[in-house]
Amino acid sequence: MVASPNGPRDPRARHRRALRTASAAALAAPLALTAAAADATEARTSSGLAPPTLAALTAAGDTDPTGGVDGDAMRHRILHEEPDGARAATPRADDATRVQEDDAGDTVRDRGRSAQRLPVAPANEARSVAGWEVRVDGGLSTEPIDPQEVAPNPEDDGALGLARDLGLSGTRPGITTHGVVGDGPHGSSGSATGDFDFYRVDAARGETLTVDLAPEGDLAPNALLYDADGELLVGAQDMTGDRAVHLAQRLQTAGTYYVAVGAYLPGDPTDPSSGPGAISEGPYSLDVTLHARGAADTDVYAVPLRQGDVVGASVSGGARQVALHELDGDLVQSAASDPGPIYPDDSPLPRGGNATANHVVDRTGIYLVAVSDGAGDYELTVGAHRAPSERGAQEQTVVLDFSGPTFDNRVFGAAVTEPGVRDVSPMRDFLPRWGLTADDERAVVDATTELVRRVLKDEIPGSQVRVTNDVEDPDLWGEPGVSRVIVGGTVAEAGILPAFGLSESVDPGNFAREETAIVMPELMSGDHPASLDRFLTTDSDRVQAVSQALGYTAAHEIGHFVGNFHTDDHDVGTSVMNTGNLLHMFAVGPDGVAGTADDDHVAMRTARFDRLQGISGVEDTVGRTAVALR
Repeated sequence: MVASPNGPRDPRARHRRALRTASAAALAAPLALTAAAADATEARTSSGLAPPTLAALTAAGDTDPTGGVDGDAMRHRILHEEPDGARAATPRADDATRVQEDDAGDTVRDRGRSAQRLPVAPANEARSVAGWEVRVDGGLSTEPIDPQEVAPNPEDDGALGLARDLGLSGTRPGITTHGVVGDGPHGSSGSATGDFDFYRVDAARGETLTVDLAPEGDLAPNALLYDADGELLVGAQDMTGDRAVHLAQRLQTAGTYYVAVGAYLPGDPTDPSSGPGAISEGPYSLDVTLHARGAADTDVYAVPLRQGDVVGASVSGGARQVALHELDGDLVQSAASDPGPIYPDDSPLPRGGNATANHVVDRTGIYLVAVSDGAGDYELTVGAHRAPSERGAQEQTVVLDFSGPTFDNRVFGAAVTEPGVRDVSPMRDFLPRWGLTADDERAVVDATTELVRRVLKDEIPGSQVRVTNDVEDPDLWGEPGVSRVIVGGTVAEAGILPAFGLSESVDPGNFAREETAIVMPELMSGDHPASLDRFLTTDSDRVQAVSQALGYTAAHEIGHFVGNFHTDDHDVGTSVMNTGNLLHMFAVGPDGVAGTADDDHVAMRTARFDRLQGISGVEDTVGRTAVALR
């Protein structure tokens, strides 16, 4: 679909834009899938509008505006969570081996020949069940670049073809400039589809591009990096709470690249009118630098790991990025943010630095840890631990509780708006909003439970998880090894930020085995802008449609507390762990109608990490889930 200068001609696209605008506050959230705010009622579609198909959304490169399943809530926790007494007392390897960097290698492409070996027992030798931890005192010798000031971009600069060439070169390796998101023809005073500023950079293979963005006023921006074909390579947003946005990327091929600044991301970077709406606007200052190959220092360390290890690495001080690679150099995970605040108290993994990475090891061997992006002294902590499932722990049980239980919402940390013990409505109270009755309750409960069981047990090799519900097992919650998902309630009743659902933690390795998640039917029902109702017709099997919406959202939240992060919505196949910006949890197939024979098969799938959450690489959600649940 090609958009006209005055907005999209396709009424389905107008519908998508209305949805996105209604949940503008959630769109900037990468690590949790947030639904639109409950009071965002201004954006509505005309009655009788055919629901958009998810295939059409994907083909158009477009996103729905919900912000996904649990969006702003989890990001809010990362930004604002304070360690409580339990977390402060979390056991740490205080006797961890401490070593000094000793000419650590600067490449991950020589099979570890130049990497500094960390003093860890070989992977084939017996290790302590408690795991191990090593701390490294090192330093990066990258020389800082003094950027040259350049004038702001003229408008319109809202697409790849309209980008201004920054002219970075050996004689001008960095620039500083300023701009305004919102002053272009698609800002709030124009078409209101969202203003973006694009900058062109020509680079050689192996050069390192860095972007530092300082917003002012109400602007909450993303920094985006595209290749010459318009493929989004990586994105960044504030993940520290100081509002600054930082992005760094070593470029693997010579060519043209584009840096974009705006709120969230455009549906099509070649179309200046394809934004998600005028989410936030304001001025900013921008620094872009290009370090020649070899000029940006990287330190590489080698560690032996074995299958089933859960490894973590966190770096503080003068470095802002840490990455885990296989021995051949293939990236496992690169992190430029610290998700540590959403690890559970029971997790022994390192956290708390400028950047924190983690991995559940699927193959025994040597792995590489790379520290980069910065200058000066740093401290690197690397640790590996056996998952409880690898140590004979009691099998994990998950109870889906549809009864409307009482619970203490403080387990959700900084995502709580009204802390305390809360009572929520049972799932049955929402059935009429989908055209169902109380007589359909047991059918929805059974179908939802069976779907979650299929996703987490039947399709996960070796999984021993037991999935049940409060009807079959009303007294299980509170027993050892039992986690629960509350299915019911409104945002106001739960006292948390608006969301379809929320998990207590993201827990690589599943170290905490008695956790809580919640799925709130309110925002996916009735006349809410992101409601399942918009995909229901007379052809819908409504029990099937509702159980899929509830079940896939529950499986997504369980996926978090067994260690999975968000995956890219546009990878092949639909993953349970996708962000939800395409409303994947509704499983709508090519006919655009929920609850029909062509509904999508959503499952745990290997996919790229969502590129806006400060993590790059590929997540093996099946492998992570298998280690957590076997």
